Amino acid sequence: MWYVIQTKTGQEEPMRQRVEKMLPDNSYEDCKILYYVKKKKYLGEWHEERERLLPGYMFLITDDPQPVSEALERMTEFTRLLGAGSSFCPIRPEEEELLTRLTNGKDEIGMSYGVIEKGTLKVRSGVLAGMESRIKKIDRHKRKGFISMRLDGREKLVGIGLEITEKS
Repeated sequence: MWYVIQTKTGQEEPMRQRVEKMLPDNSYEDCKILYYVKKKKYLGEWHEERERLLPGYMFLITDDPQPVSEALERMTEFTRLLGAGSSFCPIRPEEEELLTRLTNGKDEIGMSYGVIEKGTLKVRSGVLAGMESRIKKIDRHKRKGFISMRLDGREKLVGIGLEITEKS
């Protein structure tokens, strides 16, 4: 099951390393920070860059969140395992399935490429292919598509690299 650990934005990587040191090796499968590839133009050329998918959040894959909870209580930095009330809840199965599909088992979501034909988006390649109905917003200037995810009981719009190559 996937659990979400919230921490300070910008401190995800050092916190991931601390969490991994404090947890027994057999208590979790993976602790990851998810990134997406985006395109940015500078010096007259387009460059691919990595950016955090959800700043301030890490994902822990484990069957038992209790050792994680105990380790986080011993930390002096701000961290919390997201859940409802006093119990820790894994993310919803639909969100876990979506993240697994988007990342393809890695910690990075690659760029997608599509076209807009008669006002309708068609993603031709990349992880968003076939997921057009999940895309809520497109920012063609920043080359991002936004999908909706539910974390901690709240809906979040999450940006993923999406370049529209043609519009007709």
